[in-house]
Amino acid sequence: MKVLIVEDSIFVQKMMRKLIADHFPESEIQTANNGEEGYHQYLEFKPDFITTDLLMPNLSGQEMLRMIREIDREVRIIILSADIQKVTREEVENLGISGFLNKPLTVEKANTLIQMIQVAHHAD
Repeated sequence: MKVLIVEDSIFVQKMMRKLIADHFPESEIQTANNGEEGYHQYLEFKPDFITTDLLMPNLSGQEMLRMIREIDREVRIIILSADIQKVTREEVENLGISGFLNKPLTVEKANTLIQMIQVAHHAD
């Protein structure tokens, strides 16, 4: 399983990488610091899952999601963001996401994230 973590916080990147690697030791994990890097990593790496923040420099997670959905409706995308505006959430849900978790990432939310990945991974 290939996972791309798109997050401008290096701390959150490292936490997410460890969390996913601990629960899915067979996974390949790549990271990107913003939506622009995330889109290019997506094109090269072809991940099965993407976790992304929405509020990032250069290209937002929302814009990256739109670009990816223009060419791929299948890749599973989970949003992890502090942007909890109803309009934003509805927009990304309409673009076809697998889940939306509000930051900060707590133990409970981390467990929910792992469950989302497990369910989607076993659905393949």
